[in-house]
Amino acid sequence: MTRTRSLFIAGAMAVAGATAGSATAATIWDTGSPEGGFFGYTGYDVFVGQSVAVAFTVTQTYSLDRIGVWMMSNDWENSGRTYTLSIRTDANGGATNPSNTILESWNMATGAVGWSPVLDMAESSLHPILTAGQTYWIVAESTEEPFVDPVWVWANYWDGALSGNIDWMSNPGVWQTGVTYGSTPGTVIEGTLVPGAGTLGLAAMAGLVGSRRRRR
Repeated sequence: MTRTRSLFIAGAMAVAGATAGSATAATIWDTGSPEGGFFGYTGYDVFVGQSVAVAFTVTQTYSLDRIGVWMMSNDWENSGRTYTLSIRTDANGGATNPSNTILESWNMATGAVGWSPVLDMAESSLHPILTAGQTYWIVAESTEEPFVDPVWVWANYWDGALSGNIDWMSNPGVWQTGVTYGSTPGTVIEGTLVPGAGTLGLAAMAGLVGSRRRRR
């Protein structure tokens, strides 16, 4: 009995290792780099008076690897203007507005100086699972004062994204969201594809059937 159980467990572990090894790193969502326009680059101020968010929906299940946001700065002399970046669930489980459930957050210092966009990258240490069919929000907040604050740059040629903001002066704590056209915050989401549990489950079942046959 002990030998049979050990063989079954070893087989299941081998299948699990092989399955995990087949996980694939992927770009979950990418609005593309900012292109600018006739008036140069444009974006949303992230400062003590305004928080900004953008939503994305995953089509497959991933573990989060990193988030990139295109930022510039109203500080024309030094880099390092700070903001907090977080990934959150949707408040109503659909595509409405960010919830207060934070899956992971990062304290960021932008590398941008002036209105030359840079891609600030936030590496995940928690690797939260992003479930297929669910909508998630990337939220940027800051305690920086206006005129020296970081700016989340538009990805001008990405249309139809759900985004929003909080105006902390007029409507504190209330997200105003809607679908944007030509003014989506530039964002990159990368993750590792999570293999389906069905493969491991079937393999484990096959191992169990095999062990029963051997006992006979």
